Amino acid sequence: MKRRHLAPTYGDKPLVPEHRDYMVVSEPPDIFHFGHVHKNGYADYRGTFVVNSGTWQDTTDFQKRIGHVPSPCQFPVYNVASGSLRVLDFRGSVA
Repeated sequence: MKRRHLAPTYGDKPLVPEHRDYMVVSEPPDIFHFGHVHKNGYADYRGTFVVNSGTWQDTTDFQKRIGHVPSPCQFPVYNVASGSLRVLDFRGSVA
């Protein structure tokens, strides 16, 4: 969110060779959601509510080797009207 670019350049070539960079977020958003790191996280960054929803996948062998502890099966629900976040925990519901 510091530079508001969703895909910084890799090496000296842009990811998509266009005249306009469509991956720049020109106005700071109210809410920004992303994922991939397998760990839930929520924060307010300069007026933007940032949510990383994590994963449904349990710990992999690779994650164990590097010491990464994911937070699987925890679903964030953001109430736009109140600005509150609630996390629904589905970890114990699978038979």
